[in-house]
Amino acid sequence: MPKVYGTGAYDFKRHRVAEYPVELAPEIPERPPEQKPGTNLSNSITLVEIQRDRLTKIAAANWSKSAADPSERAPFNPELVKEIYETELLVKGGIKPVPLQRVMILEVSQYLENYLWPNFAPETASFEHVMSMILMINEKFRENVAPWTCFYDRRDVFKGFLERTLRLKEQEKASSIAEKTNYLLFMINAFQVSAFL
Repeated sequence: MPKVYGTGAYDFKRHRVAEYPVELAPEIPERPPEQKPGTNLSNSITLVEIQRDRLTKIAAANWSKSAADPSERAPFNPELVKEIYETELLVKGGIKPVPLQRVMILEVSQYLENYLWPNFAPETASFEHVMSMILMINEKFRENVAPWTCFYDRRDVFKGFLERTLRLKEQEKASSIAEKTNYLLFMINAFQVSAFL
């Protein structure tokens, strides 16, 4: 019989809870330190690693303002955006997150400010272009950096970006779990900011 707690009009009964046997998990081998949950080693990157990285070299040739003379930079290439997205940012299979170090290197190189946004056209931008922008904005939120500053110079186009983002759900392309997660995170971030405006 359940115990009765309290007196008077507010008597509470404690109901029995079903109890199930719990089996102990088999012994899990120790992970290397860089993969332990809660450590920042896998989420950090050194200056030397950034300087030697393939993405830094691509940035220097295409959008980095400090690495090359503007006249020496290659013109905008939408195929480069697709290639970077597919080789560096796209998660193939499973529910793994986007590779954080790759996003961090692109953020350091100002990929959003110097390449994606200045060359964004709502009518012609590819799925990869829009998703790359979403990932870079999410990274700014993660790093607690002002995410919307670069959009001030083209406010009229920003409306087109938001419309394109909302229409991503209508496209024929099937999105992966990681893409859906990043899309949702972007929407949460965007609506939280707009609530304070």
